[in-house]
Amino acid sequence: MEDEENKIEVDEDLSFDSGEDFTDAGKAGELAAKIVKLKSELKTCKSEKGEYLAGWQRAKADYLNLKKEEEAKRGEVSKYAKADVLNDLIRLADSFAMAFADKEAWESVPANWRQGVEYIHNQLLVVFRDHGLEELDPQGEMFDPARDESVGTVPAEREEDDGRVLEVIKKGYRLDGKIIRPAQVRVGEYKKQ
Repeated sequence: MEDEENKIEVDEDLSFDSGEDFTDAGKAGELAAKIVKLKSELKTCKSEKGEYLAGWQRAKADYLNLKKEEEAKRGEVSKYAKADVLNDLIRLADSFAMAFADKEAWESVPANWRQGVEYIHNQLLVVFRDHGLEELDPQGEMFDPARDESVGTVPAEREEDDGRVLEVIKKGYRLDGKIIRPAQVRVGEYKKQ
């Protein structure tokens, strides 16, 4: 029964058992004031904890977003650097195309030498493929200014060839869906007689 007298109800969830006799109203008041002060400090601590947690979570989210942005930027820089190198190699592919275009001169070269050059050309095409570079050869397709660069026109014998690519001067190339060099073409122009 004495234990029951030593308990002071602060609120419905908190009771305090001091083991002392608090029949003296002064001591009970001191204890109640301490409890109120501690509850206030606890409330402040909980509020600060929430603020610190929210700040930490925002900082972590900002860091993760920054990390993603940096990775994306590095990827873009890598793409542009790759495009520059591949553009240089495209000029090499153009040289192969010019060498192969002169059939008479190409056939006069010894067969072993031709095979070696064709092998090197095939290796270059494999490098293009491995790096996502697609060759655009619009021969016979309708002229598309987003893909092709017209360097002139040629007379078309049939009406359905009007506006169609009839000659490809230089093939175009696309890297990761983006055209890095349009195909240089001559477009058919049909004139009614």
